[in-house]
Amino acid sequence: MKLINNTKDFLTLLKLDGKSSLPIRNFQIDSRKVQKNSVFFGLNGSNEDGSLYAEDAIKNGASLAIVKKRKTANSIFNSSKLIKVQSPEDVLIQAAEIAMERYKGNIIGVTGSNGKTTTKNILNSCIKDSYATYQNYNNEIGLPLCALELDSQKSTAIFEMGAAKKGDIDLLSKIIKPNIGIITHIGHSHLDGLNSVQGVLKVKSELINNIKQNGSAIVPDGKYLNYWKKIRNDITFYTFGEKSSASYFPTKIKMSKRGLSFFIESMHLKKRIHVKTRLIGMHNVLNILASFAAIHISQLNIEEFLDGLRRLQNPPQRLDLKTWVKKSQVIDDTYNANPDSMRAAIDVLSQFKGRKIAILGDMAELGRYRKKLHIAMGDYAKIHGVDCLLGYGDLIRHAVFAYGDNAFFFNSKIELIDFLKKNLVGKENILIKGSRSMRMEEILELWK
Repeated sequence: MKLINNTKDFLTLLKLDGKSSLPIRNFQIDSRKVQKNSVFFGLNGSNEDGSLYAEDAIKNGASLAIVKKRKTANSIFNSSKLIKVQSPEDVLIQAAEIAMERYKGNIIGVTGSNGKTTTKNILNSCIKDSYATYQNYNNEIGLPLCALELDSQKSTAIFEMGAAKKGDIDLLSKIIKPNIGIITHIGHSHLDGLNSVQGVLKVKSELINNIKQNGSAIVPDGKYLNYWKKIRNDITFYTFGEKSSASYFPTKIKMSKRGLSFFIESMHLKKRIHVKTRLIGMHNVLNILASFAAIHISQLNIEEFLDGLRRLQNPPQRLDLKTWVKKSQVIDDTYNANPDSMRAAIDVLSQFKGRKIAILGDMAELGRYRKKLHIAMGDYAKIHGVDCLLGYGDLIRHAVFAYGDNAFFFNSKIELIDFLKKNLVGKENILIKGSRSMRMEEILELWK
């Protein structure tokens, strides 16, 4: 059952005028997806004003349409289902806050430059009867919608939170008020809006302020720990990392194309925990450690966690291993990219035996650091055993030039594919990665 499940309750809680008393089936921002008894929010988008589609939403069966004043068609102006407000966006956030205040289960909030989606997926897969934000619903619209869709009977709710500017994580974490807050990583992401790694640190750290009193923060071990501890003294801090100084750390790590095997060690454990998973990459060791810390602190079933990890696979376009043309092995990591995640993907590629080819696209949203960070990526690929670098995109040409011999730049994906057809010998290991805007996954399809 949803935390707000009828329109009378909804209108009363939000102090809105209206006499409707209907069940609520779901919450929508797209009038085309509205069903009978949906609540429709007419949000103001970059290209469309959703309030103009209120008539469509009501025709499709909406029990309520929350719209901006003076933005409705005359044909439905007096409809009892039409609720006119100053800001549908504010109403959406307020409704989500009220819903989360009613939720009695365990709430885990996850943010970070890298690893937040994987950590969320690990927790959702390994905690029985849990709920998690879906796909990329991690912003000021997606997260509130997920909060409103939360089933009150779920034992644990896991919310991923993304940030592009100052205040984003503060807004989102105030909505959910987690018992446990996880910061997976501080690195080079969204520098266009956050200016520097210090800017990233400050915005991700907004989560610490909104963890419930006597709750827990799970953070990377290392140089920012004292910074975080100074923010709050009424919550408990746990760390994860590669070194034994961390609250949770790994030993006896074994990596292969088939996955990871290692032990989790901790002063909080009576015995070490043996982990086996099909996930690959050292960064996923850290994601697993952060997830395990949340499981252990919440006193949840460790065996269920381990079983879930054994079943878990890399989601599509996230270090997804697949056989490609001429029996080559492709690491499809095309979902997105920033400097830290691209280095992590190159690290994975470097572990494979045989010829290693990196096909890289631009990394977006790096602001004034964009040229410097792309140059550094070319150097990194050269040092870490990449045999051939192929680049596509205006910025990645800097990485190609930095790499030097055996690096090639292409103005189109077709040109890149033609080069591969002429130069692939067979059984190569190929990494494909770039920011979402580059759509690097098209390279896999274009060969056909």
